[in-house]
Amino acid sequence: MKVLLIGASGYIGSAVSAHLADAGHRVVALVRAADRQDAGHEQRVGDLADPASLTRAVTPDIDAVVNLAPPTGDATVDAAAVTALTDPLRGTGRAFVYASGVWVLGATGPAAADENAPVNPVPIVGYRPAIERQVLDTAEVGVRATVIRPGIVHGNGGGIPALLVDLARKHGTPTYIGKEAVHWPMVHVDDLADLFVATVEKAPAGSLWHGVAESAVPVRDLAAAAGAAAGVDGEPRSWPLEDARAELGAPFADALALDQTVSGDAARESLGWLPRRAGAVADVRELSYPQVDTDGIEVFGAADGQQADVEAIVRFVAGVQHAQQNELVDAFMSNFRTQHPVWTTGHGKRLSGWDEIDAFTRRVLPGATKQSTATYEVVRILFVRPDIAAVNVRQRPVTLDGQPLEDQPEGRPMYVLAKDNGRWRIAAAQNTQVFSG
Repeated sequence: MKVLLIGASGYIGSAVSAHLADAGHRVVALVRAADRQDAGHEQRVGDLADPASLTRAVTPDIDAVVNLAPPTGDATVDAAAVTALTDPLRGTGRAFVYASGVWVLGATGPAAADENAPVNPVPIVGYRPAIERQVLDTAEVGVRATVIRPGIVHGNGGGIPALLVDLARKHGTPTYIGKEAVHWPMVHVDDLADLFVATVEKAPAGSLWHGVAESAVPVRDLAAAAGAAAGVDGEPRSWPLEDARAELGAPFADALALDQTVSGDAARESLGWLPRRAGAVADVRELSYPQVDTDGIEVFGAADGQQADVEAIVRFVAGVQHAQQNELVDAFMSNFRTQHPVWTTGHGKRLSGWDEIDAFTRRVLPGATKQSTATYEVVRILFVRPDIAAVNVRQRPVTLDGQPLEDQPEGRPMYVLAKDNGRWRIAAAQNTQVFSG
């Protein structure tokens, strides 16, 4: 499918763009004239404040339109943009996907809100339910219109959790907004991108979906994880709402203080959506948000400006470790390219192709860490090309509480990583045990 994506360069949009491309779809990014650049995919010029430019962008070759643009703050402008984008789709059955958010539900309390729950939007998203209704109503005129309400998005060092890390550094202690009992519905940005792909491909007209992987994560736990990522000790403390309003603005602060429990089960059951990345607390504490230490890592062949890739590779290997230590089969498999990966295990078993690696992993990973596990440390990186890297890793056997196992051999995994659509993934891997004698 050829998909017109509004907001392709944003935090969520860049992930959706990559996942659409991974799934074999062609992405066309809508950009303002001043923002055109070489982005590796087709671009068309348009502006949400110029409805005619939006309509011109939705040509007959566009199979689906995904609107990830944040609200402009003007209900009239946003409503006109939806009309301009959906008018060319009328009577065609082509898809239109609109990104809203769970804040339209307001405070839900402990009862999990599903897609049938009434809306009670906080002021920062006050008119969004009307835009949702406008989008869904176009199903009656032949548009395959759908709405996704993401939870609080985490992953890849961005989103609101990054604010918690910044607050911990600024205040010198883990900090959250509002009451201790607050919970947030959460979703990893890559899992959310998978949901957008599934919705583009098969969601029925007039459907509404909650993009939520974890229905109610205690914000106090997130603040503690953010403190650990920031290198700040101490018990999490509440930032009084009035003080947060003064600094962040009342609408945003009030939204962050919402206590919500939101169900994302419908998308799992009806669309086959499978969230598989690390949960929010582990991701904030261990993976996406801690400052990466690259001291001691030997790096060869890096071009100017590739320090970010070095850090991304270190985070990638940390994700492999997390998946292995927690026996997360789907999370582990998300680290591999789908196109012809190969893997030789530490016991010399050669696996070729994604399906063979997947079948082997599902057989051996569950239960593999009952007695011990391992840590993974990047030792050296060789950039064969800017998008191809050979990565040498030190794998140390440890007890479940992290103590070294001196009687077990270390491993020296070698990963050949390829950067596909902005994401590093394993193209080939070999794990060799090291015996001293």
